[in-house]
Amino acid sequence: MISLILDTDLGDDVDDVFALAYAVRNPRINLCAVTTVLGNTRWRAALALRLLDELGVDDVPVAAGAAGGEVNIVALSGDVVVPPGADDPRCDTRSVTQLIADVIATAPPPVWLATIGPATNAAILLAERPEVADGLAGIVMMGGRHEAAFPREHNFGTNPEAAAAVCNSGATVLVGDYVVTCQARLRRDDLPRVRQAPGVGASLATMLETYFDRRERDWTSMYDPAALTLALDETFLSLDPTPMHADVVDGQVHFAPADESSNLRLAGSIDTDSFHEELLSVIERPA
Repeated sequence: MISLILDTDLGDDVDDVFALAYAVRNPRINLCAVTTVLGNTRWRAALALRLLDELGVDDVPVAAGAAGGEVNIVALSGDVVVPPGADDPRCDTRSVTQLIADVIATAPPPVWLATIGPATNAAILLAERPEVADGLAGIVMMGGRHEAAFPREHNFGTNPEAAAAVCNSGATVLVGDYVVTCQARLRRDDLPRVRQAPGVGASLATMLETYFDRRERDWTSMYDPAALTLALDETFLSLDPTPMHADVVDGQVHFAPADESSNLRLAGSIDTDSFHEELLSVIERPA
């Protein structure tokens, strides 16, 4: 079992919601904290707390990151359960950096940090408390593309300097990038199975259906929960063994081969059918 800190921009693309449900219901994951990033982070924290309630969890602290940054909400999922502008007094008063430091100091190892939104919080942690980050087994990131192209990938494109800083930090960094994770999908015909998930199923299905309707299509990619599995093993995503380096060019993160001292690896492939069944079977577990 791993101890996990989930750093998320929950409330935009619906895949963050499924990543949270997957982290809570997976018997191999001890979810220790949730932190939020991008824009109105306290609203995102309120959404996370509401979903944790529906998942039957009341002992996972949720901290809001620094407010601000680019807001790119193309098809908001979160307003289904938490109105925009809502706040929750249960939001942890510690800074994201302090909460992560406390988790690393107290949680059973190995402790992983998963950034499934812009890398702002992780970059601040590495800059302000590098000695704390040494206690991480590794960092899983969802973001970027094997080959930078427009339209840019949202997570790395929102704060490319932060993403590159984390990628090149020297920590073990495993990236489930857009090229691979976009192949993991839920479809409209998965809605009945999602709806039966204990506790949270109705909300998950409503948000997923709302997202389908707003995007005017019958599928959506599960980028975040797919990338998250890299913290466990390579059962679903396989890593390319080539060490990589990240550079920022024209506002985008570009990856290039590096020497063996680099601990940055990108996912190279995904078993989509196996992951699809994994995601649904995990969220169906009893609360």
